[in-house]
Amino acid sequence: MKSHAKPKFACSQCDKQFSQLRNFKYHMSIHLGTKEFAASCPECGKTFNDKGYLSSHLKIHRNKKEHACPYCPKSFNQRVAFNMHVRIHLGLKPHCCQECGKTFSRKMLLKQHYRTHSGEKPYVCSFEGCEKRFADRSNMILHFRLHSGIKPFSCNLCPKRFSKKHHLGTHLNYHLNLKPYSCLNEGCTQKFTQSSNMRTHMKKCPHRKVEEK
Repeated sequence: MKSHAKPKFACSQCDKQFSQLRNFKYHMSIHLGTKEFAASCPECGKTFNDKGYLSSHLKIHRNKKEHACPYCPKSFNQRVAFNMHVRIHLGLKPHCCQECGKTFSRKMLLKQHYRTHSGEKPYVCSFEGCEKRFADRSNMILHFRLHSGIKPFSCNLCPKRFSKKHHLGTHLNYHLNLKPYSCLNEGCTQKFTQSSNMRTHMKKCPHRKVEEK
């Protein structure tokens, strides 16, 4: 039986070790924010740190979606995405935190959650002079956009652009005159385009029940 190769390359940022140079280089490219392994989708322009991720992403653009959800009209072209979606309907959360017992539908979410216990922050802002650290990559990317001014989410109804996808969604509510946030106080029928406006309203809502002392 062959023995497992011993790690040869150690990361100076988070102490992880790798036996293969390519894996080590890819890992370091995430910390340093380099584009060494970057590849862009020819369909939508989205950029990935690794060409392997691009290959999986390209399946999204294919018209054939073989996996139909039995609980809603959605369908998927990837079996993994289909399985994770169905868990939402079934309320399945098979991944359990051994520290606090909290459960998650996806292994990646559990891994991110563990960092709240360990305090690990492996992702470092690559902007010169910043070096702020983050527990998950998505928050690091959002933070970096504050430095770079990158706003990848554009409105197709006006020239405005946004750094966060949910900000674009809120903005579109104005164009479409959608008010998805309803006051939760019984008897109040007011609706709002933003959840923050709804929360502000609820504090002053005339239908609000005053708690007895």
